[in-house]
Amino acid sequence: MVNSSDMRFFQANFGRARLQHYLDECQGDIGRVMHLYQWNTELSAAFWESLGHLEVALRNAIDQQMSARHLGKGRPGHWIYDDARELGRGRGKGTAKHAYPYADIDTAIKRVRKNKMPTDPGQIISEISFGFWHQMVSKGQMALWPDLAGAFPYMNGRSQRTVADKVESLRALRNRIGHHHRIWSIDVATKYAQLVALAGYISPQLASWIDDRSRVRALLARRP
Repeated sequence: MVNSSDMRFFQANFGRARLQHYLDECQGDIGRVMHLYQWNTELSAAFWESLGHLEVALRNAIDQQMSARHLGKGRPGHWIYDDARELGRGRGKGTAKHAYPYADIDTAIKRVRKNKMPTDPGQIISEISFGFWHQMVSKGQMALWPDLAGAFPYMNGRSQRTVADKVESLRALRNRIGHHHRIWSIDVATKYAQLVALAGYISPQLASWIDDRSRVRALLARRP
């Protein structure tokens, strides 16, 4: 049985302002508030798992295409170091040393060095934020798209926007989850459909693998 002391506990530990959104949604029903709060936490965790699988696959697909492009141009080393100065290395304005998206690579390299790990391509790529991969398929990097489109061989057509819009939407979701925001207030069913669709552009088998293991659909079906 839910009582006022339970609500005081929630407010003391999770914040009155944060819980007000739940109270408004549940018409002040404390029992429903607690169930919705717990469900939001479970759904966020489930999405995080599926997003993690997608992010790794996305960065691997882009890395493969960029590596093939790098090799095709007869360039030495690895594309991640941006020796050709295509991604913003050394092009920062003001006090910034680099422009984006290379600034994210620079941050990753510094993090790798701080952790006393070798600055090899695989280690650097593993430290790069999801935002970098969004930038790589964004309108700002259209010069790369003819090559990067090959990372999504199962999409209909070759429109950059088809991929970029979904990556942008899922990045926003990832950020909400990362900051522990509520996600019940957004269209999470559409977000999950975007996630599966984007995985399917890379590989239908990947989409099925993620979907088969995801808890998202089951949780969506039992929203409080």
